[in-house]
Amino acid sequence: MRKIIVTFAVVACFVLTISALVFTSAAQNSNSSTTVNRQGDTRQINPPAGPPQDFSKNTWELPEDADKTKNPVAATPESIAKGKELYMTREKGNCIFCHGETGAGNEASLPRLRRKPADLTNKERMGAMTDGEMFWKITKGINGIMPAGEKKMPEAEERWHVVNYIKTLPTASAKP
Repeated sequence: MRKIIVTFAVVACFVLTISALVFTSAAQNSNSSTTVNRQGDTRQINPPAGPPQDFSKNTWELPEDADKTKNPVAATPESIAKGKELYMTREKGNCIFCHGETGAGNEASLPRLRRKPADLTNKERMGAMTDGEMFWKITKGINGIMPAGEKKMPEAEERWHVVNYIKTLPTASAKP
């Protein structure tokens, strides 16, 4: 009988110790996150102080002569196909998430976006934009609104392929 009581006491102490560690860890991590990798590198992420940042008025920050940048990639069927693949691929452009498959907008994603994305099928708007302006918009994005294409598509040629593909969207949408 004594062995059972001692065993029970040891198990109870073990359970209480583990519980205390779990609850202490949870309390410490409720306002921050710490990650330790195998090399012992520790990084802590704290939530931003104050109200969430308002990105709604952010706009393009492009070079002054962005519209004069010439497209070095010919708009061949091969380039347009590569551009479409990049536009659709999540690991690369992922343009489809906001702009949708046709370029007119992805209705399913709208509730998760900070503002409505540009309609890439709008002939007037897209016709007024030079290849260079489009390239720089894809390259730099808008802080908090549109990711910078240069991060997932580091090769400029990839972004030019996307420009060549996007230029086909207003024409493609006009077809019956």
